[in-house]
Amino acid sequence: MNRRLAAARLLDGLGLLLAAAALSAVFYYWDPSRLWLKRQMPDAAGRFDHVPSGVSAQTVSGWLKVRDAGAAAETRGLLINRIFGLLQLPTDMLPARVLRDVDKAPGDHHACLSAQGPAAVHLMSRIDTIIMRALACEAPFYAAWDNLAGIDELSGLMKAGWRPYSIGYFRPRRANGRLILLQAGLAVTYHDLHRLIEGWVAEGTTVAALNMPGYGDNTCYDVKRHCAGAPLPPPLDGVPAHHFLPPVIAVNHALKEGGISQVAMVGVSSGAWVTAVSAALDARITRSVLVAGVLPEQLLVGKEESARSVVSGIRDLAGMLDFAVMAADRPGRRQLQVFNRYDRCCFRGPRPTLYADMLARTAADLGGAIAIDFDESHPRHKISSWGRRRIDAFLVGEVQK
Repeated sequence: MNRRLAAARLLDGLGLLLAAAALSAVFYYWDPSRLWLKRQMPDAAGRFDHVPSGVSAQTVSGWLKVRDAGAAAETRGLLINRIFGLLQLPTDMLPARVLRDVDKAPGDHHACLSAQGPAAVHLMSRIDTIIMRALACEAPFYAAWDNLAGIDELSGLMKAGWRPYSIGYFRPRRANGRLILLQAGLAVTYHDLHRLIEGWVAEGTTVAALNMPGYGDNTCYDVKRHCAGAPLPPPLDGVPAHHFLPPVIAVNHALKEGGISQVAMVGVSSGAWVTAVSAALDARITRSVLVAGVLPEQLLVGKEESARSVVSGIRDLAGMLDFAVMAADRPGRRQLQVFNRYDRCCFRGPRPTLYADMLARTAADLGGAIAIDFDESHPRHKISSWGRRRIDAFLVGEVQK
């Protein structure tokens, strides 16, 4: 009897411990409570509320070189020539291969490294799960989405044997004429942003989803599927083009397919840097949204420094403020920058207030618009529900001052 009683008490104790652990986990990971914890940090005011004194003393006006339409056009031409080796944007370049309806017929592919699929139990590395998720493996999970007509894979090879590109092209049944290029950042693939894609498709938006080089299908993990075929000639096989050619190809394909009246691009984290440059290069992108990822290089600290690699090879031609103005250099072109004020990763705090007014005035003088917002609803490195609502309002309406 005593043993049974002891066992019962032990089980009760374990139950209480598990309940306490569960409550602690909820408190720690729930955005409101996690935000409260961030605010209790000893250096919270310095991290989240104030611009560091050494930074605030800098003359930010000198960081902006593109201030008029002539400078925007000239800089755009220099960038296009440096990145693509051409005098004009390659608006006639289409995907080397289009696999239609991969959600219904994925085609031959290697074993899936998928966080959702049945092969998950065989995974040896969480990193592989995150960065190697393939469209052929994930697409069947999306087949039942509301208003989804099908998912196509647009692909090609930039560098012989090792640098493919792959774009997930989500087609709605009832389309609203809008195309959104969704550029994922580092340490994720666009499959981690599937709720965004699903919502946009339900509304009738066509989505072209892109990964960073080396992520998802932008690898030779599946050699036969993605690394076979004729590569692009130099300099289209160069490092800058690895980042900035796929968005151009996605827009070219969408416009050729027809029914597109507005092109927008949304980028997160390092994907925001790709978006910043892509919108500056391609005037067909009339709405651009940069989330949790872009600051002038003079303001970068810590792990933010890694984003410099995205603009390697073109940093001498233009800075991040120049790219912003070039993305809003005429009537109808607008940019929204959203910063997570309490971001646990990077790009936190109020540093963008140093130049927000200058960017807004410069864009307005050119007929465009730039707005900078702070998301204070959470402490994570992501697009929140608040951010999603703000982005959707921006895509269909005017920039909110």
